[in-house]
Amino acid sequence: MKNLIASMLLTLSLISIGRAIDPTIAELNNIYLMYSRADYQSAEQKLISLSATNNPKSHFIYSLELGDLYFDKLNNFTRAESIYKLLSEKYPKDPRLPDIYYRLGLTYESEERYLESAQMYEMVATKYRKSKYAQDALDAIERCFKKNYQDLVAKVDGYPITRIEFDDRVSQSPGNYETFDVKKRLLDDMINERLMYQEALNRSLDHTPEFQSRLSEIRNNIMFQNWYDREITKKIKVTEGDKKSYYSKHKSEFIIPEQVSAREILLKTKPEADSIYRLITTYNLPFDSVASETSAAPTKNNGGDLGFFYRGVQPKEIEDVAFKLKSTAISQPFYSETKNGYLILKVEDKKPKVIRTYKEVAAEIENRLRAQKTEETFKSKTDGFKNASSITIDELAIKENRDTIAIIDGEAMTQKTINDYLAKIPPIYRSEFETPEGKKRILDELILIKTWVKQLEKEKFWLFNSIVGSLQETKKNLLLDNIRRIEVSDKIIVSDNDIQKAYQKNIADYKETKKIRTREITVATESLATALRKEAMSGKIPFDSLARQYSTAQTKWMGGDMGYLTPGARAKEIEDVIFKLDNGKISRIFKISDSAYTFMKVEEIVEAHTKKFDDVKTALQRSLRQQQEQELYSNFTGGLQKTRLIERYLVDEIPQEETPKIENPKQELPQQPPQQK
Repeated sequence: MKNLIASMLLTLSLISIGRAIDPTIAELNNIYLMYSRADYQSAEQKLISLSATNNPKSHFIYSLELGDLYFDKLNNFTRAESIYKLLSEKYPKDPRLPDIYYRLGLTYESEERYLESAQMYEMVATKYRKSKYAQDALDAIERCFKKNYQDLVAKVDGYPITRIEFDDRVSQSPGNYETFDVKKRLLDDMINERLMYQEALNRSLDHTPEFQSRLSEIRNNIMFQNWYDREITKKIKVTEGDKKSYYSKHKSEFIIPEQVSAREILLKTKPEADSIYRLITTYNLPFDSVASETSAAPTKNNGGDLGFFYRGVQPKEIEDVAFKLKSTAISQPFYSETKNGYLILKVEDKKPKVIRTYKEVAAEIENRLRAQKTEETFKSKTDGFKNASSITIDELAIKENRDTIAIIDGEAMTQKTINDYLAKIPPIYRSEFETPEGKKRILDELILIKTWVKQLEKEKFWLFNSIVGSLQETKKNLLLDNIRRIEVSDKIIVSDNDIQKAYQKNIADYKETKKIRTREITVATESLATALRKEAMSGKIPFDSLARQYSTAQTKWMGGDMGYLTPGARAKEIEDVIFKLDNGKISRIFKISDSAYTFMKVEEIVEAHTKKFDDVKTALQRSLRQQQEQELYSNFTGGLQKTRLIERYLVDEIPQEETPKIENPKQELPQQPPQQK
């Protein structure tokens, strides 16, 4: 009976709460759902209908949302401006008036009316300093300042390119712009970028479905990163008390056990192992060089290096030997059942067990706690987003590959939705998401995206200045990429016949002279050189080991490796001998000076040849494409320049007055750069 009464009371309270909900909230929620489906036409029609109300409060809310739709989603800045202006005139005492002025500033800026934009931002930042967007307006003033700066370097059909913008580009890589000619080329690039951007707008490339979809995707990513920074990263606090408490409870995690650094040489038989052991210890040969030459273990490629290891990492028979040896000691050969052979170990270094102090690990603990709190906060926030939505998932439909697998706020998530997302994953990782479990992970990701996009739309996150600036640059770069692809990349044609002709025309460039790879040993006396050459000729000790042990040349640290020599690289007396030797042979001794005697071993011979067509085809194709690309780009931008009025004001650093160069003299121009007001 008590449960029944409680249930009835709960039902009645929910009904009363439902009646108290502002109807505009429900209507706006429906609008945000339309946004999430990119159904902007339906949202526009609905908002036009809703804003026709006589209720001042509702009229303001729906009209503002309609203006935001035109500005943010449809890029119809003229309509957005008219709505914002109407609201500011009709509701001059509304507390949201500074929000309207801030939006007007954004609208003017999008229309490249930078003076009016800066005036609006200044009004919000100074007159309404406690408003929601006061700081954003202040930041936006700085962005507009670059366009309102009086010192110009060029104008393109009246559009200013200011000295500040130009200097910003130079400062990104100052070493590349040291001469005036290079700076002029940079200005040409900036002029061409403006020409191409305007041409893309003239062709309405910003209204194509492909462009809108890509821009929307990037926009959402930018919004998410800004939201994450504002709501997660900046709100996570880790105190000194938190860190010390963690250290006290997890002290065992900061113990570094005893470690050994060792190298190994693996040999298949005991006689081989004994022989190598005697050579190393008798001649004091570099252990790593001998390992590289003789070891059967994969570690031979890095001199047998096992690195530092704790107990429990290496096989027991290795650990038993390594941890007993002293530092720099070399073990007798011993059998390793794990490696199926005989091992010789050299201990390079040893580190005792230590407990890291709080001071040593404080930063690490802070990172751990910050990561933990970040994960918890993020989960709490995103769970809140999901709880604010209606979500139904049919996991059986995923396993049975049925079409509709989930419904989010009335919108069906289908197999096509999953597959479209799957297609964006690089092929190397795609297979792990093609299983039912993988598709469920994709579905969870899509649900998260849907729910937080709806929430960020409610909070008008796209209005924040950091997002506005990023989106402006993103839009510009996307349009430049699109127009360049249409007019340049898509028009490049390089046939196999073109490549073959280029190969035959430039075949002289592909002729390679004879070259040999050698190693050298250089010592101070002829007698030592004679003894070492004899040892090298016997083959008992590797040539590179002898070089590392005895050579005085800088190449000793690379085992005497001199790389590939071509004719003319060394003295003629030496080359006359070296270039006649067979592979693997050792030269006679050459006297370089009274205190330098050298001899060399031929490691590899590459005879003179002409590179085959197949070996250079890819590089040739790339070169021909680059040539065509440059030609098409020059023709395209050159054609645009002929139809535009371009004024240049960049002069060399020498103080002087210069009449602007007029590239399209259809109208008279002032003798000096115009002063922006």
